[in-house]
Amino acid sequence: MNRLPTPIFILLGLVIGVGLGLAIGWVFWPTEFTDANPTVLEDRYRRDYVQLIADGYALDNNLVLAQQRVGELGEDGPAYVLQVLIEMILRQDDEAAIRRLTRLANDIGQYTPAMDPYLPATQEAAP
Repeated sequence: MNRLPTPIFILLGLVIGVGLGLAIGWVFWPTEFTDANPTVLEDRYRRDYVQLIADGYALDNNLVLAQQRVGELGEDGPAYVLQVLIEMILRQDDEAAIRRLTRLANDIGQYTPAMDPYLPATQEAAP
């Protein structure tokens, strides 16, 4: 009776093991992320999150909640809001979105002269 060489059994076992591992990990029990901290989001999703904060603030005028959400972006949260705003101004994005983000940035204490055209005429910049 002829037996197959041992390396073939090892290779066959590896192929079956990797195949089962991939099937279990990707098909049967894939990893699901929920309640992720905004600091771990990719940059494009962090930008969307900043815009959502500005939209929410425009709707409910709750500065404390907006500051809390900006704080969830990490230590650089307020500066990141300003960075997103400047990039939107330079790209000449939707003016209404820029105005909402300008109001948020100004109210959390971030200011740059580029915000002036988007601030209400009666409102002065935050110190």
